[in-house]
Amino acid sequence: MRFPIHIELHRSRFLFLLLLVVHALAVGCVAVLPWSAPLRLLLLFLIGVLAWRAFRPPSISALRLLEKGALECVLSNGERMPASVLPDSTVFARLIVLRLRVGERGRVRALTLLPDSMTPAEFRVLRVCLRWRAEQPV
Repeated sequence: MRFPIHIELHRSRFLFLLLLVVHALAVGCVAVLPWSAPLRLLLLFLIGVLAWRAFRPPSISALRLLEKGALECVLSNGERMPASVLPDSTVFARLIVLRLRVGERGRVRALTLLPDSMTPAEFRVLRVCLRWRAEQPV
């Protein structure tokens, strides 16, 4: 493999539809509850806030895999920041839950990546690199 490897991230259509269905079901459940109107409105407001958080544009638009296992995040504004993969990140055959500590401030970000979030070759390379890193002593 030739480094750096640039992986452009896209919103997963499958995850988008799944979240849309879950939020619609939550709204439907709250609508039929026999509770008072103010309580139902509060619950609908909370569901709206959660939907806004779920559907807002992601702050990380790309990942760059560097030599020796280093990782950089490319933010939506084009800025590159160093990142480290946290040990509780998980790699499955069709799902990657990537928890990163980004930048000097060490802010923790979580990325849920499905195969339709990037090209199949990039998904395979990212899975291999993350599994290889997990086997390396720290």
